[in-house]
Amino acid sequence: MNAVEENALRIYIAKIEKQNEQMRELSTRKGFYAAYFVALKTAKSNKAAFDTINETYHELFGNYRYSDWNSFKKMTNYYNNQKK
Repeated sequence: MNAVEENALRIYIAKIEKQNEQMRELSTRKGFYAAYFVALKTAKSNKAAFDTINETYHELFGNYRYSDWNSFKKMTNYYNNQKK
């Protein structure tokens, strides 16, 4: 294996490791919610932040975690009220 192939392999492995970390984070309700709040820092709106995270989830898992913004709000409100 030459230096170019080794570098390409290192880049590929780094990409896969990043995807793996994202999958572990987004696979849980808590992780998805935390990622949503991180995305809020740069998003133009709450819905835009949700769309970004839900789209990332779709790219990684092949389906959407929530069908739309309203279902996300409904579920987060439900779980937030359960804690009280």
